[in-house]
Amino acid sequence: MFWLHVPGLREMRLRVEIGDSVLLRQIHFGMRGEILEAPLLTYRQDQPVLLSPYINLQYHSVIWGIDRLKERLTVRVDGLQPTSMVFNASFTIQGARLGALHKAVADVDHLLATSKATRWMTSMLFPDSSFGVMQTTLNKGTIDWEPHDSELNYEQIRAIDNVLNRAYGTLPYMISGPPGTGKTKTLVELAMQLISATPEAHLLVCAPSDPAADTITLRLRQHMTPKQLLRLNSPSRSFPEVPQSILPFCHVDDDMFSLPPFPQMMAYKIVVTSCRDAEILIRARLRNADLFNLEFGFQSAMHPEKTTPYPSLHWTGLLMDEAAQAIEPEACLGMTVVAPPEECMAPEQAPPIFVMAGDQNQLGPRTASKGTALQTSLFERLLSRSVYSEHPLARSKLSGGVMRPLTQKMLPILRPPFANLIRNYRSHPAILATPSALFYNDTLEPEATKTDSLLSWPGWKGEKWPVLFATNTGLDEIEQDGGGWYNNTEARMACEYAQSFLAAGLVEAREICIISPFRAQVNLLRKTARNKKNKIAMGDVSIGPLEAFQGLESRLVIFCTTRTRDRFLEQDAARGLGVINEPRRYNVAMTRAKEGLVVIGNPAVLAQDPCWTAFLSFCQRNGLWDSGNGSWTAPEGEYGKAGRLEKQLLHAKGAADRQANGLRNGGRALGLPDDDEHVLWQSGVDVESALREVDDAEAGGDEEAEDAQDEDED
Repeated sequence: MFWLHVPGLREMRLRVEIGDSVLLRQIHFGMRGEILEAPLLTYRQDQPVLLSPYINLQYHSVIWGIDRLKERLTVRVDGLQPTSMVFNASFTIQGARLGALHKAVADVDHLLATSKATRWMTSMLFPDSSFGVMQTTLNKGTIDWEPHDSELNYEQIRAIDNVLNRAYGTLPYMISGPPGTGKTKTLVELAMQLISATPEAHLLVCAPSDPAADTITLRLRQHMTPKQLLRLNSPSRSFPEVPQSILPFCHVDDDMFSLPPFPQMMAYKIVVTSCRDAEILIRARLRNADLFNLEFGFQSAMHPEKTTPYPSLHWTGLLMDEAAQAIEPEACLGMTVVAPPEECMAPEQAPPIFVMAGDQNQLGPRTASKGTALQTSLFERLLSRSVYSEHPLARSKLSGGVMRPLTQKMLPILRPPFANLIRNYRSHPAILATPSALFYNDTLEPEATKTDSLLSWPGWKGEKWPVLFATNTGLDEIEQDGGGWYNNTEARMACEYAQSFLAAGLVEAREICIISPFRAQVNLLRKTARNKKNKIAMGDVSIGPLEAFQGLESRLVIFCTTRTRDRFLEQDAARGLGVINEPRRYNVAMTRAKEGLVVIGNPAVLAQDPCWTAFLSFCQRNGLWDSGNGSWTAPEGEYGKAGRLEKQLLHAKGAADRQANGLRNGGRALGLPDDDEHVLWQSGVDVESALREVDDAEAGGDEEAEDAQDEDED
């Protein structure tokens, strides 16, 4: 057994699993430290002798253990003759891992070709209006179920109620939610309501990655016991990767994650797993089709003289979170698990439901091939079909950023098989203004509270909103070994901004996040931030690549664009690097911040991207630019227009200014200086408040106490 250090293993840059093969070739050195390319021939007592005879030998090692925290693999190498212990390691494509995806596609193709099962699979993969239901009456104003989460908003409740009533037809129900709108919250509440409404319900909940599946489990465990909820993990997953609080919901056998015994497995109400690990259920023959055939065949064999009734389906629904990040073959794995059997089901039995939640405007599937169908997730492909995209209530059909309510004049109408979440509970309105206008038809509604805590930082400019663009013209450079791109000036600026916020006492280091799309810049930022010469320790500042922060949030985000020379933009586009002409990566970067956003970059380079042009124009219009904007001028046209949220901010600012000016002018009419005027005005407010408190107390002390108690309970 040997340890192999693999840089980037912690950040999931390399997908490896226990049992994978790694090709190793040992590097041998000569007497002067040079690398030997072939064995050396020498003579001893007139006999030829080979020095370093093991040069150019390739060893097939097998991964036995993975420690992502230490970025270390435990590998077994048979027959190795260790000398230098310096190796070239090649991580090749693991055919067995891709085999499951090929089989899933083949299984789906078979189901589509089977007449009795065609309708369900066709309706899920190729939905159209024929699978929907016409709505002839307005929605009822009440619900007949009790929410587990009392903080659900109207759109979330409406989505859950539609799925519970199954009034939208037999096609996938799509929950489209921009960042911070509570997609996972909605899916968790839906899962709880489904198993509460139907005692025989069993749900499969999938997500494209293990961390996303862990997040769902962490929320579900608050309502369920380990006998009801299973977090199904691959045997290759290491224990340190799993949050401690969900280990009781995992099954372990022989110090490895495993599948529970059959009776225990069938008792779980909800099984949570990654899309890839749904293959475990397929290999264990726990699909609906397998379980149906097992029960039906056994009953027929036991009682051949009787007509055997059709068994109920075990899996009654498939819920998929972060669905826009999964390639379509991954989604097919879960679909083949819950797909009804080829035989006819009982007429009274409802088919399995399929609900997806995601955001097609954020990072999609990660693929090496560009411009292929694999880059389009099932979630995005379905939303582009006319039954969703051409619906009168679709987000793309809204005008002016206002959600259109369903009215009597619109009836009859196809009941929408989708929900548009619009309420953002994460970010300050100024942070949301540009992404809302660019990607969500200006429909986002800022609902987050306590987003003004960083406004007292003295570095904000112009309108004093918590958004700042800082010009950086320092050259980007490439590592000597042909590695990644970095920018020394940008790294220094980013750390200086972080130091400024820390010095002001407005934020803690762990609440700051510094992001760059280039790995080399991430390493440089970490090195700069960890420098012992810094006046304030920055060891707890989160620094990482863009992909690592999808789905996460931070009070303060400092985003480093790094690229300052346009001559390399074509190379970036070919390799999928950077954030220029990458709208989804741009959207993720700009929507991680809750209370403050600082962007560092070269406007002349960034402005070659329409999305960045819109952001730069927003900053220029409102003076949110550090050190001036140089010679850059916002263009006229669509990207130079103010969006709905920006107009609301300006209107609120104007109203506040008008109120302040009115008070100031009134004071001046009395001949008072500004300071005395403010003192007098404040004292009047204090006296008025005190008098109202006395009046309220005398008028109804008991009623006030009851109201206060009700507010505390709320």
